[in-house]
Amino acid sequence: MFGLGGAILRADLRGVVEEAFLQSELFIGPKCCPPIPVQTEAGQYPIIQKNAGNLLRNEAKPISAGSDYPRIMRAWVPGQYNCEEYGIEAVVPDKNARTIGRFFDLEARETVWAYRQVQIGHEIRVSNLLQAPATFSTFTGALSYTTTNIATFDVGLDVDSAKAQIQGRGENVDNLTLVMSYNNFLRIRGSTKLQNRIRGTVSTDTFITLGTEAMADALNVKQVLIGRATYDGSAQGSPASVLSNIWSDPLMWLGTIVEPSGPDQYFNGSVAFTIFWEQDADIFQVESYRQERLRSTIVRSRQNTAEQVVLAAGAQLIGTQYA
Repeated sequence: MFGLGGAILRADLRGVVEEAFLQSELFIGPKCCPPIPVQTEAGQYPIIQKNAGNLLRNEAKPISAGSDYPRIMRAWVPGQYNCEEYGIEAVVPDKNARTIGRFFDLEARETVWAYRQVQIGHEIRVSNLLQAPATFSTFTGALSYTTTNIATFDVGLDVDSAKAQIQGRGENVDNLTLVMSYNNFLRIRGSTKLQNRIRGTVSTDTFITLGTEAMADALNVKQVLIGRATYDGSAQGSPASVLSNIWSDPLMWLGTIVEPSGPDQYFNGSVAFTIFWEQDADIFQVESYRQERLRSTIVRSRQNTAEQVVLAAGAQLIGTQYA
């Protein structure tokens, strides 16, 4: 860390003004893709599909006396994962730590910042994974989610239609999560159709400011997760930051998210997971070491993961045509 602008710091006030201070509270990646620890960097797991596994066929037939019972055969196909390491390091020179130490603990803050940058990378990968029309079937809403259509687009109808798509593929729709961008959330919670689902259509009713729990109840889903995080797409040393939302507006994701409950129930109906190689690192890991040649402490944050969809049939994308 170094100062810009040639300013000389005075220890008049112990503290620091830090932009994006609360950004780490906004990440939903681990909620969308729950972490699963594995013992090897790469490996396989069995996938039992409805067709080859004969999971939903009506094969239980009447049995005559003395006759054999009909037998069913099941097949499975292998799924594969391959973890990849992601990480970043920050140099904390002893001189800088002592100089800035009048205001805050530089090494402690670098730990937070490095940790967050690995979180940003994970959030972007999860967003790209879930908002992928090549992976999930896409249902486009009847009307565009625009300010012009604020009184007429019907998120409840669109979500119900998406549920029907999932149910039609033989998956359970009783425990679904709806994931959307912050812009979509703001637009949807003010829509007339959703407001009327909650308050009724009495003209004297006032506008209701909806939170995620009320929206989840109105849409009959387990939870609504809002992608609020942003990232800076510019390179180090750029004259200005170029901020973008990580979760895009044109698509919402509806699917099953279940926390793994044990080694025998890792893939328990959930659509996607963050598989991490626990022998190498935790889901997010921070460590440090000394580099005496530089008279510095090096702070490193890293993870070794594979963000993976294991049950694409259990989710549906909803095109909002947000504008």
